[in-house]
Amino acid sequence: MIKKEGPGWRIIRDTSRENFSTLIGGETWAIELNQSEWENLVKIVIELSDQHEEVKGQLMGDEDITLELELSPWLAILKGDQFGWNLKLILNQSGLLNRGAEVYWPRNVTTYVANAMRTMWESGYL
Repeated sequence: MIKKEGPGWRIIRDTSRENFSTLIGGETWAIELNQSEWENLVKIVIELSDQHEEVKGQLMGDEDITLELELSPWLAILKGDQFGWNLKLILNQSGLLNRGAEVYWPRNVTTYVANAMRTMWESGYL
């Protein structure tokens, strides 16, 4: 089992569980994800984090930015400025599971969550 957490966020991976091997959470919410949902979530969060890093130096003092990215079954919406960002994720799983969820990490935790996902990705803990 792999557990990464901090104030306002957590990620727990237990590959011994067949169907829903990953739990992600915020301060007041949590959801279990299957392997495909987890892998696509990591990809989309890393991509948005990279995009924000590329454009933040071009933003003026109080200029806001919104970046949206879709990678089935996720829609991710990053809202922020040059100093940070928050992240809203919408899970819209159709087919056999046919479930949905909306989750949110505020700007004081998103960098930590994205860095934890990136570390897990680069270490092969997907």
